[in-house]
Amino acid sequence: MKIYGKTDTGVVRKTNQDSFNFGVINESFVWAVVCDGVGGNNSGDVASHLATEVVQKKINDVYRENMTDDEIKSLLSSCIEFASSEIFNKSNEKQEYFGMRTTIVLVAVRNDIIHVAHVGDSRAYLISENSIKQLTVDHSIVQELVKKGEITTEEAKNHPKKNIITRSLGAQSDVEVDYVQQNFPKDSAILVCTDGLSNYMEKQELLNYFKDLEGQQLVDSLINYANDMGGNDNITALVITR
Repeated sequence: MKIYGKTDTGVVRKTNQDSFNFGVINESFVWAVVCDGVGGNNSGDVASHLATEVVQKKINDVYRENMTDDEIKSLLSSCIEFASSEIFNKSNEKQEYFGMRTTIVLVAVRNDIIHVAHVGDSRAYLISENSIKQLTVDHSIVQELVKKGEITTEEAKNHPKKNIITRSLGAQSDVEVDYVQQNFPKDSAILVCTDGLSNYMEKQELLNYFKDLEGQQLVDSLINYANDMGGNDNITALVITR
C-alpha cells in the first residue's frame, strides 16, 4: 500500500488550520489522519496539529500485529477520544487557545479491510474505476436537515449553514466517535479530505480525476482544482492505494 498527501492554505485564507499525518507500519497495515481546525475559533491550527500528534503516538505505542478488527476499532476510537480530551485541556491553559476545536478522519487499513473513525465534516471516500462511495457521514447542521427531509442534498450544497458542524474534538473533554468498516477491493483507492476540497468537487468529478491520474500527481491536481474554483478554505487531500 502507498500513501500520498498534501495540504494547502488555499487562495483566501492567510493561515492553514488543516493538518494531516500517516504511517506505514508494515506492508499489511497503514494509517492516515486528516484534521480541519474549526474556522472562527482560536488556534484551530494548534488543535488540528495536536490531534494528529496524539494519533501518531498512540498508534505507534499500542498497535500490534495480532490485533482483532474489534481491537483496531477500539484503538482508533480511543485515539480520537484522547485527542479530544487533550485539546479540551489545552484550550483551558491559555486564553489564545480557548474554544479551539477540530474535525478528524482517522483511517487504518489492514490487508483488505478499511477502518474509519471520524468526527466532524471532513470525509473519507472509497473510489474504484467505476464507482465512488462516501464512507463518512458529515456531523453538520445541513446533514441533519437532509436526514430529517427538510432540505434536499442539492439544497444542502449552497445552504447558508453548510459549514456549521455539530460535533468536533475539543468542544468538551469527551466526544462521540462514529466508526465504519469496509472491504478494500484491489485496484481501488481511499480519499481522505477536508471540506476545502469536498465543497468544490462532485462525486463524478472525483471519479474522473482518479481515472486519469494517480499518486502525488493526483493529490496535487485535486488541490489545484479546488484553488482554481476559488480556494476559499484550506485544502487537504490524502490518498491510499493498494
